[in-house]
Amino acid sequence: MQKADEISYHDTQDVDIFQLARLFEQAGWHDRSRDTGRLAKLVSGSLFVVSAWHGDRLVGFARAISDGVSHAYVSDVAVREDYRRRGIGRELLRRLVSGRDDISFVLHARADLEAFCAERGFQVATDMWRRAPARKA
Repeated sequence: MQKADEISYHDTQDVDIFQLARLFEQAGWHDRSRDTGRLAKLVSGSLFVVSAWHGDRLVGFARAISDGVSHAYVSDVAVREDYRRRGIGRELLRRLVSGRDDISFVLHARADLEAFCAERGFQVATDMWRRAPARKA
């Protein structure tokens, strides 16, 4: 039996899309949360997925897009606001990269997360380029 405060982690794409939409909405990622069909494709198109659960409540989520051999892009790491500062994001990211030492991971994150990323072995990369999606009117 799971303790009331115990968090369990699942390494699977089997995620409640409606709970994920609420989690992304809380993170401010409205463009990813509005269309649940698109959100389901976002999850199914990710090779590596880890979710954190408190009972049947989704409290954290991380995913990476990858070829599974040489490169991976960590696209999302999100933790419910009321579950932050408990090590859940740290554990999500650890599980996402664990056992994949031959794969080069890239993580796009806000500047205020520099210490968090550095503590997980990520280094600032100056040789990256980004093309933002076209905005619809």
